[in-house]
Amino acid sequence: MAERLNLHIDETGNQDLSEGRYLVAVVLHDHSADIEDAIARYRARLSEAGLPDVPFHGKDLLHGNEGYANVSPGDRKRLLTQLSRFVRELPISFFALRYDGATVHNRNELEARLRRDLALLIFDSLSYFQAFDAIAVYYDNGQGAVSAALHDALDFVLAKNVADYRHADPNARRLLQVADYVCTVLRVSEDYDAGRQSRTHERFFGNRRNFTQSFKKQLDRKAFA
Repeated sequence: MAERLNLHIDETGNQDLSEGRYLVAVVLHDHSADIEDAIARYRARLSEAGLPDVPFHGKDLLHGNEGYANVSPGDRKRLLTQLSRFVRELPISFFALRYDGATVHNRNELEARLRRDLALLIFDSLSYFQAFDAIAVYYDNGQGAVSAALHDALDFVLAKNVADYRHADPNARRLLQVADYVCTVLRVSEDYDAGRQSRTHERFFGNRRNFTQSFKKQLDRKAFA
């Protein structure tokens, strides 16, 4: 039996659906699969390119906020490219759950849908999840609906002593930053598909064809089967 499965979770949108959409990304990592070599190569590439090792946060990178305040747009674009390459090299997979204001109207409905959908997804891949002795859940507890749904779904489908919930700092854990990257790419993908991409999107991701080839298709290869 495998030792531990790590789940790193991030979300984008407000839980009251005031932005019209809400997305949760879950990055899965078999703890026995080494990620330190990929991290070391990523850091070396940043150093060789003279780029700062800023903890990834999609919105801040695109708009030059927080840790990116003193980083030029050109270097932020290069950081995005390097992060994309880093994600491709990691031994991970991911799945995402997406909701919109047409079907979910408040936090209570969101929490119920999240709980149901997470439970169904785990049931559908039960043999995979049961192959691990323990499941470590890393989440910064940013949104209450996500925390509650995670606990309820995992504890319902799996034994209560299997899931280990760990508060985590996205600035310190690379795979939480990867979950943020997944949210960013999926959200931007929706904008390109709907023809509402912004000039900022095109500055960092290029036209729709370039975004699809360089970001979306590469990420799709990591989808949890």
